[in-house]
Amino acid sequence: MFTRPCLKRCGVPLLALALLTLLPAMSLPASALATPATALQRSLTSFFRHGVVVRGAAAELIRVERWPETRGAVRWSLPLSLHGHPKRFSLIAEQNGKRWYVPVRVHWWATAIVMNRSVSARTLLTQGMLTKKRTDIAGHSGQWSEQVGELLGMRLNRHMNKGDVVLSNFVKRPPLIKRGDLVRIMLDMGRLHIRTEGKALRTAGRGERILVKNLRSHEVLQAVAEDTGVVRVTLRGTSG
Repeated sequence: MFTRPCLKRCGVPLLALALLTLLPAMSLPASALATPATALQRSLTSFFRHGVVVRGAAAELIRVERWPETRGAVRWSLPLSLHGHPKRFSLIAEQNGKRWYVPVRVHWWATAIVMNRSVSARTLLTQGMLTKKRTDIAGHSGQWSEQVGELLGMRLNRHMNKGDVVLSNFVKRPPLIKRGDLVRIMLDMGRLHIRTEGKALRTAGRGERILVKNLRSHEVLQAVAEDTGVVRVTLRGTSG
């Protein structure tokens, strides 16, 4: 334990040493005193604040797994090889001709249709099973829907839990027309519109191309499945 006389003797040199240590730092600009990570963090925060959007989903940074070994702000960009909406990928950081690949984890927020409740595979989707919600689609593959009507009547090919996003590869639309079905052919020729009966030679869903046989002329036509039992043939370039 120091005695009072010792403190008097030792205080002056200790104070002088502290001043000698602090004075060089006090003469530096404030920017030089900032830690390298501070400027990096600010530049990255600004990058995400201005919006990082890929195919309708907005990224939100969760964390940086490894910072680049540099000082000051850098220019950030997404990799050209980014596929889908991965939970983890590497951002590109550039500064004075140097480049770093910086691994990050993110959320991808999008407005999507999700399940209201758990439903088994092979179930036909109805209005009451679906709801629109802003949700994290990170890690998913496939396209999501933003309107409930786009999914009505589709059949699930897997079990779905409440809150799951309904992606395009999770559903299959049952065919509107099956091979051998009798169909009504809507034939459009300019201003002339003809209805006739036909027979489906293939199976098709809504909007898909299908071959049909005109039962009157026995001609095989390429049509588009429009509704249950209805196909449309459009002959372009014909005046009427």
